[in-house]
Amino acid sequence: MTIKALAKDCRAIEDVHEMLKNLFCDTIQQLFEAEMDDHLGYAKHNADDALRKII
Repeated sequence: MTIKALAKDCRAIEDVHEMLKNLFCDTIQQLFEAEMDDHLGYAKHNADDALRKII
């Protein structure tokens, strides 16, 4: 989705704040999950693969 498409949905400054909050929230969540995958050595819901490597 482009910035122009997002802007069409904004009617008030609160709408802009809400969109920015959602955008940053999603971005930070993705960064956190990538960091956890790296730290744990496997992706979310793939613990079986990590256990097979240990055994």
